[in-house]
Amino acid sequence: MDGRMNGRMYANGRMYANGRMYANGRMYASLLVLLLCVRVQAQQTDITLRAYPSTWYNSFFEPGIDGYGIGAAYHPILNKTLRMNISGEFAVLRSRNEALIGFGINNTFWQAKHFRVSLEANLLNGIDLYRPAPLYVGGMEGGARFDYYVKKRVTLFIGIGARYMVCPGYKDIGGWKHSSWPVVLGIRI
Repeated sequence: MDGRMNGRMYANGRMYANGRMYANGRMYASLLVLLLCVRVQAQQTDITLRAYPSTWYNSFFEPGIDGYGIGAAYHPILNKTLRMNISGEFAVLRSRNEALIGFGINNTFWQAKHFRVSLEANLLNGIDLYRPAPLYVGGMEGGARFDYYVKKRVTLFIGIGARYMVCPGYKDIGGWKHSSWPVVLGIRI
C-alpha cells in the first residue's frame, strides 16, 4: 500500500476519518456505553482498601503481609441474587507492584433488612510493573463478603478470601507463584 486509501491518512499510516480506525473508535465507544448502561437502575460501584496476608510464596511456607492495595469494582445485577464483577486494582506488594483487571461473579447467599452475605469468584489478569518491561500476571480469587446497608444505596462491607497468583516472567528470578488471603474493607455506592 502506498499510504493513501479513500480518506485522510496521517504520517503514521493510520486512517482516522472516512476509514477503519475512526469506525473502530466509534464501535469501542458504543460498546463501552452499552456495558456501563446494563440495567441502569442496578449500577453499583465499590471502592476498596485491601491487605494481603500471605502463607505460601514460591512453594515455601512463608507467613506475613505481602502488601496493600486499592481497588474499584462495577457490579451489574444479573438477577435477584447474581451480580457480575468487573474490577480493577493496584497493589504494592513485597517484591512487585501489580495492576490487575478482574472479571467474576458474586452470588448472594443470605440477605436480611440491613445485612447481606455473598460468595464471589474472580479471574484476574494484569501486569507486574517490572523494569525494564512489565510482566504478565494472572490468577484466581474466591471469597466471602459481609455487607451492612447504611442507607438504601450505600453499604459498608468487609471481605476475606483466598487468592492464587502466577507471574511466569519471574520463574527464572524467583517468587513466581504465591497465595494470599486478601482482606477487603470498602464502601458500595
